[in-house]
Amino acid sequence: MKTFTANEAKQKLGLVLDAARTGPVTITKHGRPEFVLTSKEDYDAMAELRYEKLKREVSLGFDALDRGEFSTQTIAEIFDEVKEEFGL
Repeated sequence: MKTFTANEAKQKLGLVLDAARTGPVTITKHGRPEFVLTSKEDYDAMAELRYEKLKREVSLGFDALDRGEFSTQTIAEIFDEVKEEFGL
């Protein structure tokens, strides 16, 4: 994975975009990885995987409810877990 500092990314945007066409690019700030730039095609594929995973989890939840199983977690707790898992 190619890596650019934020300053390099600003100065060499065309090069960064070209690199992102072939694979993810890490952009660092103050020496730490902060962002990953990827192609629209890769982003769409990741979004589809997240959507499919969410559909599976929801289906498993409904199956558990059909079996009479349920959670004592609050909606807020579940929502926090989902946000963390999906990086929201």
